[in-house]
Amino acid sequence: MYSGPIINVHTHLRLTDDLDARVANWRKWNLRKVIALSVHPRWRCVGYCVNEDFPPLLKRYPDILVGFGAVNLLAGQVDPPEQIDRLKAQGFAGLKFEDNGFPYNHEVYGPLYARAEALGLPILFHTGQLAGIRTADGVCHDGRDGIDAEAMRPYLLDKVARAFPKLTIIGAHLGLPHPFEAINLMEFHPNVYFDFSGGCGCRNHVRRVIAALQPPLPTARMDDPEENPALRLFQEKLLFATDNPEPDVWVPASETILDALQIPSAARECFYYRTAARLFGWTVA
Repeated sequence: MYSGPIINVHTHLRLTDDLDARVANWRKWNLRKVIALSVHPRWRCVGYCVNEDFPPLLKRYPDILVGFGAVNLLAGQVDPPEQIDRLKAQGFAGLKFEDNGFPYNHEVYGPLYARAEALGLPILFHTGQLAGIRTADGVCHDGRDGIDAEAMRPYLLDKVARAFPKLTIIGAHLGLPHPFEAINLMEFHPNVYFDFSGGCGCRNHVRRVIAALQPPLPTARMDDPEENPALRLFQEKLLFATDNPEPDVWVPASETILDALQIPSAARECFYYRTAARLFGWTVA
């Protein structure tokens, strides 16, 4: 089992968390930095921390906890670019884009991308299928907001990556169920990265990630980047993340994926921390 330093680029905080216990567990797993993503205020009804909950938490754990602020992208509610300035002033080191009422490549979001690029703030985009908000009444409340996972397909980030080449783009969940769009974006655009968290780290999700990253030919030489493209992706583009589960789930799950794809130790170090450290300018001893 991998025991070196780790940077987690994608998790969430909940209002009921024992955060002292979570941080202690992160340190046990040798996590050096943990990026916690805020979400649209509509998610607070099911217990997720939103922008206003973050500032005191970031001050409590400044050495390990990093916040990405949520930008409102719902139709009729889209934040102005000035909101990005405010989020940076509040201590957020990046942005979370999700719950978009328009496709990611819609012109309405152009001023937000331009402002994030100018301020040097990376954006982590939810891509692929999105869980619904189900409250105690058992009803999914997404329909009224026009939420549609089709507007979050990975390939919608192609135009964004082209138009804003200095903007660091991180896609979540390998875009599942559209992983080949995510892989193509990483291979083509220097500024696009992905994590493959999701599915609570269950075996079915892990199998889907392995299947997506598997060499296209069964006779491929696993040590040849031309025949096993996953080698380069883990060396340069894929980032460790947990989403909702803790590293207790996702370190073993990641090791299963890395073993299946025969990823060497140097590329594993890049996946677990070196690539993220480079992106964010962090020194990890």
